Amino acid sequence: MDQAVAALCGAGIAVVGTLGASWLTYVGTQRQARDHGRIEYARQLRAERRDAYLSFMELLEPLEHLPSGPASSLSPEEFELLRTQVEPIPLRGESRLTRIRLCGPEEVARATTSLLSEIYRMVHLFLDRSEEQQQIDLAFESFLDAQSDFIAQAQKIMTEPPI
Repeated sequence: MDQAVAALCGAGIAVVGTLGASWLTYVGTQRQARDHGRIEYARQLRAERRDAYLSFMELLEPLEHLPSGPASSLSPEEFELLRTQVEPIPLRGESRLTRIRLCGPEEVARATTSLLSEIYRMVHLFLDRSEEQQQIDLAFESFLDAQSDFIAQAQKIMTEPPI
């Protein structure tokens, strides 16, 4: 009778062991699938953020051609060419700001809002053909500071590991 009890106990332990191993495999597979989903989501978000940040920075390229002095130093043709390039930037910047707000994070959205405010100021001074060199210099300096802050915030986000 002792052998029968030992055989039944052994079989019971084997069944419990098999069920336990199956349960652990199931839990591990579920966790692995969840982790894979998180990693894939982080990668997609990172790609979307990168595209949004780069799109915003590419929008600013025509601002590099603005004169460092009064717009009156430009010929009428030069002014008109720059005006057509620069005038739509604030409106296009607003649409890109919305995309950046959707992608996040809030720190980059705030830096983008600040930079866009400085862009409005610079474009306004240019289009109004301001002759006040001090205002032009201050606007340009503020723009560069806001641009540096935006770049720093974006780099901080882009260099962090996804998970």
